[in-house]
This record gives sequence, structure tokens and C-alpha cells, in this order.
Amino acid sequence: MYCSTGVPSLDKLLGKGLILGENVVWEYETGTFVNEFVQNFVKQGIEEKKQVIYLEFIYPPQALLFLLEPLLQSLPKGWEKHFLVLDCFSESVGRNELIFTDFYDKAPSWIRKVPMSEDPERFHHFFGRIEREFISEGTRLFFHSLTAMEAIWGQKNTRSLFAHICPALYVYNTLAYWSINRQAHQREFLAAIEHTTQVVIELSKHEGELTLQIKKAGGRYDPKSYEPYRYSVDGREVTIKP
Repeated sequence: MYCSTGVPSLDKLLGKGLILGENVVWEYETGTFVNEFVQNFVKQGIEEKKQVIYLEFIYPPQALLFLLEPLLQSLPKGWEKHFLVLDCFSESVGRNELIFTDFYDKAPSWIRKVPMSEDPERFHHFFGRIEREFISEGTRLFFHSLTAMEAIWGQKNTRSLFAHICPALYVYNTLAYWSINRQAHQREFLAAIEHTTQVVIELSKHEGELTLQIKKAGGRYDPKSYEPYRYSVDGREVTIKP
């Protein structure tokens, strides 16, 4: 079954969109607007009334709310029932500082702090609870990001977690986006991630031109799908140019 990414021109490039079960690794360079692809993916899921889970390792909750505000304003009524944001920053990078924990005195119900997220084993245990309680066929997830996970947990633990979670989400028939800053990692680490996932999309920028290239996509046999394409971003609208 094919599902829309929320970006029609990307759906076309992928054949008919994403196939249920696929994990998509976005290898991006700074300034390539990966967030716009993600927000369209999130919005598409909520409009289809699917559960969407957003795991944030980079931004503290206050900054994340500011980042998400334009997206939230565009969502249909009742979106809160389908959106769960998991704050994996406050107890890892944020070291459980008061300024982050105090946020939850008045936090909306759809954002939750992940306990002991600095520990990869405890995070894995917690994520198992999320799988049981929230994940079903068609659930959409976004992990932001593998780069932050490596900084918090180290390369070995991050690779191990990805190697466990990625296949599990495939079996659950979910759709998952994982972002990774390509410039921040050794080729060996990227190769291990690419080997495990089903889809790899690279975003790059050269002399002001934005380029998207699908590096891996199981079941797509059209050679044109794997050519580099220029794309543009206007607000949250992404257009991949033929």
C-alpha cells in the first residue's frame, strides 16, 4: 500500500509515494530545508487521522513549540488526538535542568518528557511502551535526529538501537522519518544506517542550488527515480523540478 509523503512531487519520484513499513533516512546538509519535508509528512498523517509521533533530541521543549507553531496553526481541528511529541532533550542534553522540567507544569497534554533519555537501554525500554500503546498500522514517526542520538549515546549504541527499532517499525507497517546531518558523520556510520533502512534520500546544496537524490528505495525500478533533481521551497511548499 502506498502512502503520500505530503509532497506530491516527491510521491511521483517514489513511484506512488511511500510503502507501508518503510523507514526513510534523510541525509541532509545544513540549509537544505529538511524540516519542510518533515512537516509535510506530519501534516499528511494528521489529516489522514493517523497517529503521528515526533521524537525530539535536539531542541528543548520551549524552542520546539516555537518551531512547530506554524505547522500546528495549519492542522485540522482535533489534531491533538493524533499528535504525540516526545521530548528526549530535557533529561539528556538538558541534564534535567529546572528551566526544562518546569515547562511541564503547564505543558499541553500532547507533549511529554521522556524519562532517563540519556541512557540508551532505558530509552529502548521506554520506546517499547510507546510501541505497545500508540503504534499501529499507518502510524507516522519522526526521529530528530540520528546525529543527536550519536552525540548523546555514542556511535555503537546508536547503531544498535537503529538496528533494532528500524526493522520493528517495518513489521508494524508504520512510516518513519529519520534525519541525519551527513556532514557530521564518518562514512562507515552512514553506510551502516543505509544498509538497515529501506529508503535513503540525500539533500545537498551547492552554489545556492538545492538538490535531492534518492540513493535507495526498495521496489522502485525506474532509473529516473535515482537521478539528482533540483528542488525549491516556498514557505512549507516543496517542489521537486523535473
